[in-house]
Amino acid sequence: SYKLMQQRLRDSLHEIDRKKRQLVESEEQLRKSRDFLQTIIDSLDEDLLVIDSERRIIQANKSLHLRHQGEEIVGRHCYEVTHGLSCPCGPPEFACPAGDVWQSGKPARATHRLRNDHQDGVIDSYLEIGAFPLFGSNGKISQIVELSRDVTESKELERQILEVNRHLLAMNAIASTVSQSLSLDVVLDSALYKCLDLIEAEAGSIGLLDEKSQTLSNWVHSGLSDRFIKGTAVLAMGESIAGKVAEWGETLVVHDVCTDSRINRPEVTEEGLRAFISVPLKSKERVVGVLNIASRRPRRFSQQEIQLSTALGHQLGIAIENAQLYKDLQIKEQLRAELLRKIISVQEDERRRVARELHDVTSQTLSIIGLQLETITTMPDADITLSDIKSKVENLKPVITTASKEVHRLIYDLRPSLLDDLGLAAALRSCAHDSLGAAGVEVHFEVVGQERKIPPQVEIALFRIVQEAITNIAHHAQAESTYISLEFGDSSIMALVEDDGIGFKLSQGRDSADRGEAVGLLGMKERAGLLRGYLTIDTKPGSGTRVAAEIPVDWGQSDVND
Repeated sequence: SYKLMQQRLRDSLHEIDRKKRQLVESEEQLRKSRDFLQTIIDSLDEDLLVIDSERRIIQANKSLHLRHQGEEIVGRHCYEVTHGLSCPCGPPEFACPAGDVWQSGKPARATHRLRNDHQDGVIDSYLEIGAFPLFGSNGKISQIVELSRDVTESKELERQILEVNRHLLAMNAIASTVSQSLSLDVVLDSALYKCLDLIEAEAGSIGLLDEKSQTLSNWVHSGLSDRFIKGTAVLAMGESIAGKVAEWGETLVVHDVCTDSRINRPEVTEEGLRAFISVPLKSKERVVGVLNIASRRPRRFSQQEIQLSTALGHQLGIAIENAQLYKDLQIKEQLRAELLRKIISVQEDERRRVARELHDVTSQTLSIIGLQLETITTMPDADITLSDIKSKVENLKPVITTASKEVHRLIYDLRPSLLDDLGLAAALRSCAHDSLGAAGVEVHFEVVGQERKIPPQVEIALFRIVQEAITNIAHHAQAESTYISLEFGDSSIMALVEDDGIGFKLSQGRDSADRGEAVGLLGMKERAGLLRGYLTIDTKPGSGTRVAAEIPVDWGQSDVND
């Protein structure tokens, strides 16, 4: 019995040792599992923490510890560690996913925007938090795992994509706006409104460049006072920011007027403008105007806004040039129509004049000759002698001579015989002396180069151009002297007419189709253009007028034709 008890005791001790070894092995496996799990948790780039029902941290991974540089984390509230708050997260700023998990028992997610003070201002960062329940043996939630990661970069990328999409939609809207109309006023008003809305600016203007005067003039504006508009109505090239942009053809950005030495006009500061973008409006690399977008608060425009404004400038520049070309085309078409009406009218007037003069002079003269001849032929032979016939014929000679002169005058008016007999130079000299000499204008005529035979179509075109210029001098210029030259070049011929008269404003001639001189100028240009030549007119009030017409000529072909 004693031996049996000893055996049982030894067996029990062996069993205890076995179970102890199993327990040690189990504890070692559990420790390894925990270490393995912690290694996995610590390898995560995201912050992971485990919280209890009071939102206290009971476990955190290495990433969260490193982020807080050795601070004690376990035992503190999660909202204190992750957000720096003194109370639990809640709407409207922060929706707490852990609270949703406690209520629903299901995983939940939320994105929090955190505002961080920085030397460049307040910078936003975004934190995405996922909360997952841990269930106890009783099937109820005992703990919650929170996994959070910084999604600022993806949020910024998302914002940029949305911003680019918004810009593309705005660009498309502006392109649609400027393509729907060729009216310059409509194009500029619509484009400025959409640009201000797109950049979210309070004020702006569009100025157009006058290439002749080299000045920039305000055309449309929004959000600016009348005083400011009057003070900046006209800017010279290189004056202020807009003038520099027009001169350089590059976008300029001012983030704060008060700290920028380039702002030298008091109207800007008095208007309360603090930041603006000034963009050149270009068409085929040629500046046609300037777009100004302004803000009344210091503002740092983003690179995307600057690039967008520059792109809008190119698009708007093309639209402006198209609208200007359309306006010029309309004016030219009006002048063409007026020219056609005038040509028809002149033709009819010329027909009536020739018919009247033929009736009043030539027809009456021929009637007199006919009556005289009828008298001679009807007289009885006994009553008429040879001397009587000679006498009556002698009386008809002056009448015939007068009729002949009138016919020749009419022929010369229709086409000068000198043009066919002696050439263009002699015809122009005769025309100038006849028309201007009678008006008391001194004429200086010169032929430059070796005079050659001119193709008929070029000859008549130059004659009519110079004839029109001479007529304008005689009727309008009030000149004392005129210089006319005909220059024979290697591949062209040029006619030049200069006077020292009162001149005129050329824009008036272009803009008014009702004035006779405007139609006359267009007719001169049309004649030159039909022969692939060109005509230039330089004039201004009080400084005389210079008209030059040059037409290309293939002298070799001309000689062959002759």
